[in-house]
Amino acid sequence: MYFRAAVFDRFLIGSCLGVCIFVTACGTPASAVAAALPTCISPTPAANPYRSHQLSENAARIYADYRNGSLSARQDAFTQLGKNTGHWSDYKDMPINDAQMVRVVVTYLDPVLVQYVVLNHLLSRINTTSLIDINNSTPQNDFAAKVDETMRNLSGRNEMLFVITITTPSYRAQAYNDNILTVQIPIKEMELISGSDIHVRPNHDDHILAQNIVITHGPVSGIVGYPIAVTNNDQCIQVIDDWTTTLTLVVPSIKIGNTPLGPQFWSIPYRSLVMQDDNHPVPTFDPYYDWNRISKITSPPTPNWIPNAQFDNTDWRMYWEDMGRHIWNLVITESDH
Repeated sequence: MYFRAAVFDRFLIGSCLGVCIFVTACGTPASAVAAALPTCISPTPAANPYRSHQLSENAARIYADYRNGSLSARQDAFTQLGKNTGHWSDYKDMPINDAQMVRVVVTYLDPVLVQYVVLNHLLSRINTTSLIDINNSTPQNDFAAKVDETMRNLSGRNEMLFVITITTPSYRAQAYNDNILTVQIPIKEMELISGSDIHVRPNHDDHILAQNIVITHGPVSGIVGYPIAVTNNDQCIQVIDDWTTTLTLVVPSIKIGNTPLGPQFWSIPYRSLVMQDDNHPVPTFDPYYDWNRISKITSPPTPNWIPNAQFDNTDWRMYWEDMGRHIWNLVITESDH
């Protein structure tokens, strides 16, 4: 069994789960702001990352290459989905014993990552021979138009969106001495704090993570939304500013089974779209590529963890590609078919 946050209709993000995020910024005067401030819509257009997004030149080029018959474009799109998922994610492995752990992955739904989700979704629906939408039997709309439609829906929430995924190597109680393994996260105690000491709590949270999660029943995922700006002293203050370099998610405590753990944190490199290096080499077409992997999956990948062992690069690449397939399934529902 797999649990995830519900999603709204086409290209909409669904209900969210609460998490604390610290945003590291510099160059901003330090001024403490209370945690329970009302949200507002920043007068700065660039404050909303989904409203101010720029179309990725590489994503658009991959789409055009595919429409022009490139054999490697589909593989390229999927590879970039995995790379972006890995870049905009961080994970923490919390050991239960020498052989078992719980992994918590945090993924920021950056506009570029969302664009690669849209790109893979569109390419999966276009017949490679006729370039016709296989569901609607009409020519597929322009990639840029689909991205704009998606971003408009996301920007309407006026939130920064993160996906939280909790997994473990085995979901059988026998792996934990026949015990039902539970995970407890203090959702309501988590905050998003900027470098200028602005504290915000999530606007929406997926209440499944407020429960005593029985992880042996299956992985758990959901989406959390945090305000982009808050009102203080009659001014609308942007939480994340131009100097932000790192998104750090901090949890004051996590309890696995009967074992309380100390604070945990996740750091995700944060760069504006203007500063991103969007260059990458085009992969050589691989006729033996496992094309069946290029699709959505409802469950996140199962982590493989052996203490002090080196990760296999191939397995690690496939892990983030599969996590990207999972993010794809969360972001885009089947109702738009």
